[in-house]
Amino acid sequence: MKVIHDTQINESSDKLWNTLRSFDGVEKYLSIVTKSVITGNQKGSKRTCDVNLGHQDFQTLETLEFLDEKNKILTVCLDEGPIQIRGMKFTFTVKSTGDGQSNFTISTDVGNPDAAGAAQTIFSMIGQGLKKFHEQ
Repeated sequence: MKVIHDTQINESSDKLWNTLRSFDGVEKYLSIVTKSVITGNQKGSKRTCDVNLGHQDFQTLETLEFLDEKNKILTVCLDEGPIQIRGMKFTFTVKSTGDGQSNFTISTDVGNPDAAGAAQTIFSMIGQGLKKFHEQ
């Protein structure tokens, strides 16, 4: 089952891409992340995030698995984190829609309905967070 979330953002695709592509500062647009630390910013880079979700505090470890600068696509694998989404690969795509606006898409494949719901919730939070961050 494919889970996809699209968000229209009033920002140029280059600026939006630079936010995602840096692989740093995820806490600026994803409010459940309280701190992130990266090692590198190329394929194979790692990111550790401290997450606060309601009454739960935990860490995630992510790997930047795929990076396509030309087409503005990157894929991140969640190596460690909540069991429902551990091992998932999230693909982020940024496309210009003209007039300084962009379409941000995040997607993944899931086999478990519980994971689909969790992924959709996180995707919505990321999309809305990026929108708020770039449109302030």
